[in-house]
Amino acid sequence: MHPTNKDIVILLKSVAAAYTLTGVNQFRIIAYQKAADAVEHLTQEIYDVWQNGHLDEIPGLGPIIRQHLDEYFTNPVGSYLEKQTQKIPAPVYKLMQSPGIGPKRAFRIVQEFKLDNPKTIFEDVKSLAAKNKIVELEGFGEKSQKEILKAINLYEERGQKEERMVLPVAGQMAEDIIMYMKQLPEVSEIQPLGSLRRKAPTIGDIDLVAVVEQRNAEKVINHFTAYSRAISVQGKGDVKASIMVTGGKRIDLDIIPRKRYGSMLQYFTGNKLHNIKLREYALRKGYSLNEFGIKEVKTGKMHTFETEEAFYEFLHVDWIPPEIREGGEEIKLALQHALPNLVEPKDMKGEFHVHSDFDIVPSHDIGMDSIEKMAKKAEELGYIYLALSEHNPAMSRVDESQAVDLIRRKAEAVAKIKTPVKLLNSLEIDIQPNGDLALAEDAFKYLDIAIVSIHSSFKMSRDDMTKRILKALAHPGVKILGHPTGRQIGKREEIEADWQTVFDFAKKHHIALEINAWHERLDLPEGLVRRAIQNGNKLVINTDAHAASQMDGLLYGVYVARRGWAEKSDIINTQPLDRVMSWIKGK
Repeated sequence: MHPTNKDIVILLKSVAAAYTLTGVNQFRIIAYQKAADAVEHLTQEIYDVWQNGHLDEIPGLGPIIRQHLDEYFTNPVGSYLEKQTQKIPAPVYKLMQSPGIGPKRAFRIVQEFKLDNPKTIFEDVKSLAAKNKIVELEGFGEKSQKEILKAINLYEERGQKEERMVLPVAGQMAEDIIMYMKQLPEVSEIQPLGSLRRKAPTIGDIDLVAVVEQRNAEKVINHFTAYSRAISVQGKGDVKASIMVTGGKRIDLDIIPRKRYGSMLQYFTGNKLHNIKLREYALRKGYSLNEFGIKEVKTGKMHTFETEEAFYEFLHVDWIPPEIREGGEEIKLALQHALPNLVEPKDMKGEFHVHSDFDIVPSHDIGMDSIEKMAKKAEELGYIYLALSEHNPAMSRVDESQAVDLIRRKAEAVAKIKTPVKLLNSLEIDIQPNGDLALAEDAFKYLDIAIVSIHSSFKMSRDDMTKRILKALAHPGVKILGHPTGRQIGKREEIEADWQTVFDFAKKHHIALEINAWHERLDLPEGLVRRAIQNGNKLVINTDAHAASQMDGLLYGVYVARRGWAEKSDIINTQPLDRVMSWIKGK
């Protein structure tokens, strides 16, 4: 079994931890932490990237780390990376996998209590906590002991859940194999089904359906099971096959004739509730539905459909976009010809949240590419405007006058770039726990637009969190609330806030709510997108890209918007430059 992205992230973080605990140069520690972040954010398996000789295309991987990874993938035994991790007891790394337990704290517990078994480390620590032994350690105390127990419980709870792929990862995986299958002219159509076709935020296995003439079925099945990234064939029949690919994910393929394609797509796309409602409607009309087509209940006559549009038209129902087949009111509105005209990727004219490598001593991770490279990518994407929104300067590392000077110099650097894209000097500013913004007031005069986001203290009460957000949004320079719920899919839950109050305030003050397309965020979630639209709020879709290549991910934010029933008019960055500038100026 090849190492997964998760395995390599743990490995790189372990090396960074070993460096931290053995006093290695801070820059090397940061390099490995950045490399771990880069791998964690990939939408394809790094092992596959390495096999294809493209490690150098991953932003954040320096030449030395690429060399170490190449050695590790070739033979991990005795490799540099393995040797570094062996310098620290194995239980330390295992304990560090619990969110919030860093290397120094984990090492201290392992060392003080002489814990030597990574397989039992969690039970050992819980046993020590039950006896209040951790409290006795100097510098820990009762609060630390509770935090450690909470972190372990959260890790174990997550371990019991099915590990699902975030949408961009599943989307890239499906796109890769679809391109591979299309190498055969015998495959005239191929599409994903289920939650992936609905663009749900997380995906389990990938299901594909392909239109193939029966005489070519064996050739197509053999081609599918010979996929270079397949690590095993899970099943193989005349018209079906399943493979396991790098990363341990399963891909299923069904081959069908053209006449069944529309029915198959419809039957296996909508969620359970959508399909129940459509079946109930069809039964009232005297029809039953299945993956083969529509059958007349009285006569038994079967109607088959080459397209989904023909399937829905037969039932006198408007075609329903896959993203909203979730069992709400979509069928009712389709019967009334009142479905929304959903926003599309081609509607996007720019974005307001990308991070360049301009060093303003940021409070969080710095971007990997220059302003020039980000602008060039925007030009390639056909954008009209782009806002460079680095994190605010770290308050712990610069004083107010230095922060103002950094923002001024960045504004000058942005203004010097020669590009047909309108570049805006922006900033993503931390909302502090008390609602203050982590930026000197004088710096705002150098900003064209400001995003405010929560990056800390996520567990505040609903009322306190709401007050915190409202205080930040009250600043006259704020135009966007970034990744509003703060969630990280599979890692961190959404914050608790009175969203109706937040939405009302944002609407009154012409502040847009962000749909952050970063693959772990997809935030606002679609349910809150729908509520915001019904409330009359405006939204923006941004990638939060930290490298030019990541700007391609904007379409995943568009999918979230579509699942929230957003139309083009709901999204500010579908609008021409003059309207955007009017919004920025509060007109």
